[in-house]
Amino acid sequence: MAEQDNASQRAFIPSSTLEFPIQRRWAASIFVLIQALKCVDLFALYTAEYPELYDGIVSKWLLFDALYFIILYFARIPWLQFSLFKTILLIVLMSLLDLFLFAYPTVFVGIFFSNFIGDVFGHQVGVSQARMINAKDVILNSSHILGRHTVHILPFGTAKLNPGDVYYCLPQGQNKDAVYIPVVLNNTVPQKLTLTRHDFDTGIHAAHEYSIKDLQRATETGNAMNGIESYYIPVRKPGAYSVSKIISKDGVDVRLYRRQAFVFTCPTAQFKQSQNVDHCTGSKETLEIEITGVPPLKVEYLQKLGAKSSSRELNRIQPPEFSSPLQRLSKGLASVDPSFFTTSTYDDLTWATTQTISMTLNLTFDEAIHHDYNLVRVIDGAGNIVDLSNKAPQVFNIHRRPVAKLQCSMTKPTNLLIGQKSVPLPLSLEGTGPFHIDYNFVPEDSDEVRPNNLLAKTNRETIPAQGPGMYNLLSVRDAYCQGDVFHPSSCQVVQPPLPIVKLQSTPIPSECTSDSEVGMRFVTEFEGLKPYLLEYTVSKHNGRNKVIVERKTEKVDHSRHIFSYYPSSSGEYTYEFVALSDGNYKKLNPHIQSIQQVVHPQPDAKFDSRNRHAVRICLAEKTSVDVDLTGNGPFTLHWTLDGQPHSEVVEGNKHVIQLPVLNSTGQHIVSLTQIQDSNNCIKDLESRDFTIDVRRDRPTAFFYTGDTQDRTVEIQQGAKAILPLRLTGEGPWYVTYRNVELGDRSKVTQRFDDPNAEIQVEDIGHYELLNVEDAVCKGDVLPPQYIVRWIDKPTLAIAENQAHMMGTGVYERPAVCQGVSDAIDIQFTGRGPFYCSYKQYRGLTGKRDYSLISTEEITSGLTRVHLPLMTRQNGKYRYVFDKLSDQRYTQPFQVSALQIEQTVYATPSVAFRSRSRKERVLCVGDNLSSSEMAPIVLDLTGQAPFTVKLNIRHHSQVGGKTITLEDIDTSTFTLKLTDELDMAGQYFLQLVGVSDANGCEADVKDSDNTRITIKTLDIASISPIEGCGDVCVGDNLEYSLSGVGPFTISYLFNDKKEKISSPHSKLSMLADKPGNVTILSVGDNRNKCRSFPKNMSRIIHEVPSSYVSGGKDIIENIRQGDMVQAVIDLVGTPPFDFDWQRSELKWDNAKGRYYKGSVVESHSVYGVEGHRYVIDTSTEGVIEVRNI
Repeated sequence: MAEQDNASQRAFIPSSTLEFPIQRRWAASIFVLIQALKCVDLFALYTAEYPELYDGIVSKWLLFDALYFIILYFARIPWLQFSLFKTILLIVLMSLLDLFLFAYPTVFVGIFFSNFIGDVFGHQVGVSQARMINAKDVILNSSHILGRHTVHILPFGTAKLNPGDVYYCLPQGQNKDAVYIPVVLNNTVPQKLTLTRHDFDTGIHAAHEYSIKDLQRATETGNAMNGIESYYIPVRKPGAYSVSKIISKDGVDVRLYRRQAFVFTCPTAQFKQSQNVDHCTGSKETLEIEITGVPPLKVEYLQKLGAKSSSRELNRIQPPEFSSPLQRLSKGLASVDPSFFTTSTYDDLTWATTQTISMTLNLTFDEAIHHDYNLVRVIDGAGNIVDLSNKAPQVFNIHRRPVAKLQCSMTKPTNLLIGQKSVPLPLSLEGTGPFHIDYNFVPEDSDEVRPNNLLAKTNRETIPAQGPGMYNLLSVRDAYCQGDVFHPSSCQVVQPPLPIVKLQSTPIPSECTSDSEVGMRFVTEFEGLKPYLLEYTVSKHNGRNKVIVERKTEKVDHSRHIFSYYPSSSGEYTYEFVALSDGNYKKLNPHIQSIQQVVHPQPDAKFDSRNRHAVRICLAEKTSVDVDLTGNGPFTLHWTLDGQPHSEVVEGNKHVIQLPVLNSTGQHIVSLTQIQDSNNCIKDLESRDFTIDVRRDRPTAFFYTGDTQDRTVEIQQGAKAILPLRLTGEGPWYVTYRNVELGDRSKVTQRFDDPNAEIQVEDIGHYELLNVEDAVCKGDVLPPQYIVRWIDKPTLAIAENQAHMMGTGVYERPAVCQGVSDAIDIQFTGRGPFYCSYKQYRGLTGKRDYSLISTEEITSGLTRVHLPLMTRQNGKYRYVFDKLSDQRYTQPFQVSALQIEQTVYATPSVAFRSRSRKERVLCVGDNLSSSEMAPIVLDLTGQAPFTVKLNIRHHSQVGGKTITLEDIDTSTFTLKLTDELDMAGQYFLQLVGVSDANGCEADVKDSDNTRITIKTLDIASISPIEGCGDVCVGDNLEYSLSGVGPFTISYLFNDKKEKISSPHSKLSMLADKPGNVTILSVGDNRNKCRSFPKNMSRIIHEVPSSYVSGGKDIIENIRQGDMVQAVIDLVGTPPFDFDWQRSELKWDNAKGRYYKGSVVESHSVYGVEGHRYVIDTSTEGVIEVRNI
């Protein structure tokens, strides 16, 4: 029990999953099944007519038996558990049994099969009884038929040029470089090879012969393959190459594939270098690219603008009206159908000629940055790619236009002092030196304009001003560009006068007594540029001596000044004024006589505190000043304007002095001098002056247009135009402008702080300035005007006579057949390169809906582009163009609807209906309309009426007969052919071609749908295979039966009527007894084609012999088309009749030998009078005699 438990535990499948008795039952059943199948193969082997077909059967059963016991070992089923040793022993025993039964049968096995089951295997029809008899009782020796002759046909030598469908290119103008075109040879070694070249340019064909020494073998480059030899043919000129002839070493022509190889000229491109590489902002240049190659070409280049790089491409580059099969190949010849490389595809190869096309890029330099243009690569229509990174780039250096302006104050002129030779006027320059500056000088006291120029080597230069007047900048030009003059562009140079002082002195009386003085009161009036410095000394007399007791300086910042001096002690004093200075001049003699001292509440007046600062006004503009008064009114107020006295009676304490209109520029001083009240008390006033600064010029505003009167600016639609202004005066400025066409509703007022300000506008039209006002006063606006226009948008259209207009923006292209190349020309207007995108839609014929196929893009520098249309599939196509851009409108915009429609007719087709494709059987002499033949129906697609071509051919014929059926009005057509079948064998009814009412044609490819096989049988007949009426006992009476088996044959043997059936076309009966055999009738399985032979009798005698090839098995190798003789030696009494057959010759890859396959043909030979018979044959197979 313990051992059983251990065995149960070791089992691979536990009993809980599947009980052990069931597992044992399954194991036993599988073993019985394997042995039963082995018996079936054993029976087939010993009954086979050709035992060679069972060569691998021993290995199969050795593997199955071993696999069974290995699985059984690992399963460990209780009671069927064998140790490893026992398992190996069982495998060895079963292997020996398999070898004993299948491979090496002993004499005992042979006796066993002969005695016990040989009676079943060796039975034949005995002619005397018309039933199966034991052949071994009649035939004891079969050695009278020996030998076999095997014919092996060596394969044809073939050659295929350019097997990989590769295309090549050679550099232009170089004959030293070569490309190597491969040619693959099968079963032949070449002696001579003739290569034909089609010149693309001239169309001339030239042949060149190569010897084996001129070719390069694949074995030298490591590409040799078993049974195939590759060679490389060097060529050094462009063209279409094909092999026209190859002669092998044995002098036999080699079969050639109709292949060709294209060798194009490699594409190239280069810039036409511009002589001028330095440009200014705003200038334009044309960059020309010269492209050479096979169109359509594509060029890729890199555009670098400063630090920003972008990749650009120009595609579809081709001459006008150019047509080429490459236009519809998006990836060149890499995506083409292999049939493109057959020699008959294109007779006209002018599309492969090398073309030179020039493309221009219109460049506008808007920014002062570095422009680099580098060619990256060029791709021709065939797909050849050439790297252009080593080509010289085109470089443009863009320079900013120089700017010049004077660094002068708009409000403070430059001073040229009396006695000073010149004063520098500083310049501000921007650009690349040296600078050429033109300016003029208008003297202050004359209207003469004096032109001058200056060469400035640095950005910091000055103009020497040698006289007072106006200095105006006119133009500036640096090393590269003509520039702009910015404001301030003028400098006012003045020569200020020497300062002057007027002084009045008044002793200060004592308030106590009227005859004593306490000091001196001085009243001064200055002319010049404040502040003023008046230096004086106070001297005291001491007897005859005079001692300076104090030096004083009065600093005055107004034109009138009152000051007093109170001596500190009594005595005689002298006041001496020694020096006068102002803002321009220093330490001048004041020319004032020395003064010697000979020595009540009062009214007062002063300017309002709001008038403490100077007021600035424009010329001829009115102004006023407020005055505050104190005391008892009414008052009499005395004041001066530029020294001119004025007086007014004032009633109240507030008064506004209305000043007269000031018609001269510069500073004007208003001073309060004296006031008298109602008590006739008079007081001189010392209040601060009120200064009025009258501007020398009024502010102006005008558009800056360079040298032109009016200027036109072109902008893209939706963009903004920048209109530069030039402003004079003191900022900020308030400028009002408008669009003339839009009127006052477009009026705009803007504030500007920069005298070189800019206005941004969107609307087109004339723009004019209405008024200007600066920080001080209103000014004047000057011409010219600015005109803003839109740049014309690019357009695209269908070229003339390319399509029929169906409606607004809708065109219809004439319909074409499927697979026929078609293209349409698109016309651009604008400035190239152009870009557009379009969508391709496809709809099925008869339906309204379209489905989107793809979105395509076009980039071209040409104004006319050749657009290939889709014709590979049938249907309705629609091409809708939606976006467009050019060099000026770089952002693609939506275009008005433009679409092209085209119908592509389906290629018509024809095929036999599925029920009509079955094999037909007729008798010789029947026609194709026979009642025995089921109807043959054609299914057609396309537009009726149709024309169909078909071919009927006997298997022994090469061409056969072509039949044309016209005006077929329906898509279903029943064939009615009257052709008679006059030969036995197989007829092939093959559809060849079809065309429809649309004019579309199609060749029909050979397939099961387009081919019907008709088997034609002879009238069921019987004929003796032997050539004479006498046979021998032990021989077979063999008859050739024609028709469709099984056959029923009636015959007489020694006046006894017998009937026998034969499933084969050959009737074989064993002549078991001597006698007379007469055939009465024979019929086929349909009981048709029946015949009644006459005088077909045989006399059975007793056994001749035959020896094929001397009774040996020989193998003879021949070339296809060669003849060989199989010799049969006949032993016996002439004439001889014998039967020989040819069997299929097969190759066993595993054993590396030939063996005999199935019988492919049998022949009967009659009445051979000699003892040798020769069979001439060029067909491969095993020839042997079956009976004699």
